[in-house]
Parts: sequence; structure tokens; C-alpha cells
Amino acid sequence: MPEPQQTEEEEWVDIGTYPSLNEAYDHGLVALAMGESIRVEAGEQPGQFDLQAEIEAAPKISAEITEYENESKQAILPPTVPSNWGKHPAGWLYVLVWAATLITVFYFQSQNPALADRYASSSIALIGHGEWWRPFTALFLHGDGPHIVGNLASGTVFGILVAKSLGPLKGWIIILLSGAAGNAITSLITYPEHFASLGASTAVFGALGILSGTGLIENFREDIRMPWVRVAAPLLAGVILLGWLGGAAPGSNTDVFGHVFGFCAGVAAGAACRYFDQEKQTTIEAQCR
Repeated sequence: MPEPQQTEEEEWVDIGTYPSLNEAYDHGLVALAMGESIRVEAGEQPGQFDLQAEIEAAPKISAEITEYENESKQAILPPTVPSNWGKHPAGWLYVLVWAATLITVFYFQSQNPALADRYASSSIALIGHGEWWRPFTALFLHGDGPHIVGNLASGTVFGILVAKSLGPLKGWIIILLSGAAGNAITSLITYPEHFASLGASTAVFGALGILSGTGLIENFREDIRMPWVRVAAPLLAGVILLGWLGGAAPGSNTDVFGHVFGFCAGVAAGAACRYFDQEKQTTIEAQCR
């Protein structure tokens, strides 16, 4: 800020020169807020405007304007990190393959009910007998028609959202892995008690967790400072949906453990994917500069 320079009228001095009238008025509001008198005159150069104040008040007005300018610079928000969400296709082919697989398996299951006992997730079979495939194969088995219809509907919605966020192939692989991990963790914590479950809902809640994890990392890595509640909003929203859609009344024969651990596995996987995706993107941008 230039030092006050005395004008032809000794009682007024210039306290700033601005390239536009609006900017001169904007800084003049600082003086008016202090209860001081100011005026704006045409500058020596065309298009310039001088902000003037009474000579006695000029030093403190200049100091206040300088402080105002510094605060304004600090208040400028940094550019936000662009989100990867929506950059990928919905992956309808993957949805159709997944749905066709569930329906086909359900048909054969109706013809041979023993498939459920042979391939459902089971704590005794996994931990006691080493049948490692059960947490995965259980994702394709269902108890009845409403069970498979509900999982098809919710899985399609969450699966498309995950595909648009991470890409269809990567997204569906992580969805299935999250579901299998949820079943495996459930078997680990329930063993040696016998606990068996089946259904794609563990993977469905894994997809919900993936969305929460990716959103959490995107908010956490924003340059803009946000309250912690806003940063954690995707995770909090996921937990609310988990409680709403994944809870059950006592004795309802619902695998709540699988829902919870599938969701947790999805959160961890989604957060890791988004973190390393952004790290890779940052490295590529740095190399291109």
C-alpha cells in the first residue's frame, strides 16, 4: 500500500489508487465502517481512481485497508480436487452378467436344494474343514424369491454407482471381494459355533461401503477446510443406510453380521482404491508439468 501523499487540498490525502471504481468503493467501505470520511477522485491515468481520506485519519485507514486486503487473500478458497465419480460408464453388461448368474444359480438351487448346504457360507466348513470357497459361493445362493429380488434391485443400484466411481471391472471385482470378506469375517468370529448364511446382500452392503469409503477419502483430501462432520458425511450416510436396510428384528434369520462386516470391508477397499487412484493421478500430473 503506497504511503499517503498530500494532494493540493491539504486536508485530504490519497490512500490508494485502484484500476476500477468498484474496487475503490469496496475499499472505501472499510473507512466508512470505521466512521471516517472518504471520497473517490479520478486518478492521473485514465481508468484509475484515487481513494482519499482526511489527513488525520489517513494512517489508520491505510492500516485497516492493508489488514482487510490480507484477510481477503487468505479467504480465497483453493481449487478443489476434481472427483473421479461419474467418469466411468455404468457397466450395464456387468450388471446383466451378475443378474443372469444369480437367476441361473437360483434355478439350479430350486432343482437341487442340497446346493445351499454344499456352498453356503459356514463357519464350521470354512474354519473347521478348510472349505475356503464358501464365503464366495454363498454370494450367489438365495433362500427364496423375495430374497433374490431384493438383492437384485439393491445390488443393481449400488453396483452401478460403484462402477461409475471406480470403473465397472474394478468395481464389481471389489464388490464381490468385499462380500466374500464379510462372510469370512463372520465365520471367524462365530466359530466354533455353527453359523451358516447365503445371499448376495453381503456384497450389496460391501458396495455401499465402497461408496462411503471413496467419498470419505475425497472429502478428507480436499484442500478446503471442512468441519469433521462434513468430511465424514459419506461414512455417516453409509452407516445410516446400513442400519436402515441391513438391520433386522431379533429372530428374523437375517445375517446382520455379514451385512456389517461386508460394509466394513467395502469401506476399507473403497478408501484404499480412492487413495491410491489420487496418488497415481497426482504423480502423473506432476510428471506432465
